[in-house]
Amino acid sequence: MVLTISIIAILAGVVLVSMGDSFTASKETLAMSRVEMLNRALYQFAQQNYEMVFTARNDSGADEMFVLRTMQYRNPDEDKAKLGAPYLTPTYNPTTSSSVEDYRLRWTGKLYELLRPGQAGSGIKMNFDASDLTQAFQFPTNFQMAGR
Repeated sequence: MVLTISIIAILAGVVLVSMGDSFTASKETLAMSRVEMLNRALYQFAQQNYEMVFTARNDSGADEMFVLRTMQYRNPDEDKAKLGAPYLTPTYNPTTSSSVEDYRLRWTGKLYELLRPGQAGSGIKMNFDASDLTQAFQFPTNFQMAGR
């Protein structure tokens, strides 16, 4: 009986280690999917309006959030609304982070890229519990879109 319990304990340990690796791989996949979602929205925006190009700053997440909000914005005046807007759901309300323990999405000046744990830099923090999907963001009346 002791031998059976020992074998079960060893198998449980192996399963737990492999589950941890699978969890890390799934986080990586979700983070890459989010990068693709943001870059696809940028591409659609560029097709209808102009290419989003401006200098990235690595010291804060402000530029990442500004580009994100531009993709989410639709002018309430139908005559001024950009064709196809919003290009990204306004219910995506992430926070920013500069912690090397987080997965972050950084603006490069033209596109978003993924910063993995251990890499320095700030950007949009990846939440894996969907807590960043909330009520639609309320834009101020004087909101100015990023880019040209």
